[in-house]
Amino acid sequence: MNWLKTQNVLAPLMLTMVLVVASCGGDGAGAEKAGAEAEHGEEAGEAAGHEEEGPDRVTITAAAAQEAGIGVSTAGPGPIRETLNLTGRVMLQSAGRAEIRAPYPGVVRSVAKNVGDTVRRGEVLARVESAESLQTYSIVAPIGGVVLERGTNVGDVSGDDPLFIVGDLTRLQAELNVVTHDIDRVAGGQIVVISGLDGEARVEARIATVLPTTDTHSQTLIARAPIAARGAASLRPGMAIRGAVVLSEQRVPLAIAAGAVQTLEGRSVVFVRTGEVYEARPVALGRSGSDMVEVTAGLRVGEIYVSANAFLIKAEIGKGAAEHGH
Repeated sequence: MNWLKTQNVLAPLMLTMVLVVASCGGDGAGAEKAGAEAEHGEEAGEAAGHEEEGPDRVTITAAAAQEAGIGVSTAGPGPIRETLNLTGRVMLQSAGRAEIRAPYPGVVRSVAKNVGDTVRRGEVLARVESAESLQTYSIVAPIGGVVLERGTNVGDVSGDDPLFIVGDLTRLQAELNVVTHDIDRVAGGQIVVISGLDGEARVEARIATVLPTTDTHSQTLIARAPIAARGAASLRPGMAIRGAVVLSEQRVPLAIAAGAVQTLEGRSVVFVRTGEVYEARPVALGRSGSDMVEVTAGLRVGEIYVSANAFLIKAEIGKGAAEHGH
């Protein structure tokens, strides 16, 4: 009887212990699996360079943002400009171009420079033997610059045509085409922002003059704007350009780059960066110009916002919202 009683007591106890062990083992395995999945998720997020934080924000590492070309600026006062967009070309200023001829006709005995060579003012370009005196004299560069054209070889007889054309690439000017109905809007003294057709090489110049006669080929007036030497490094003679002539300018308390404003769910938003977190901030807009727009509410002076490639942030937030929707 004692043995049976003992078995009746131990049986429920053993069953209880088995259930407890199974339960603990199941929780441990689940926790371990969950931990592994979480760790895998973190690694995947780090590998992608960002992690979704919610429907209106996303975290992007500094390295990933730099690689994607995401640029930021500090919100603050700025100008709102009304502009007139023109097209044209970069040309050499009159003082920056020299056509070099032989003062006396004769046979070219030597040529020292070729197209593309850099020359200094007074440097010898060629030597010519005068047909009258039979003495050899030097042809020198009247300005420093680069040889743009060479029109002679050894043994040629010099005449009225230029032997060389030298250009000073630091003395450039924009020649912008002004159509008839815009003549009264463009005048000397106005600021013009010059850029290449790819949007790069932005430099600011000032219109010096508008020629009074119409260009034969384009049937437009030509507005000339000398380009400062520091802005000429990325421009070359003959390059097609755009010029935004500033017609009016007004400074506002808070202006941001026009490309920073994106539309998200029907709202105008700007992406504000705090650390590595980018948040979509709804904003109210005021006056707009060619490259800047006024913000009247939703953004504070001193905040860091995405000013370049903001559409990439919008795409990441949209992707995160889609994933949360599933």
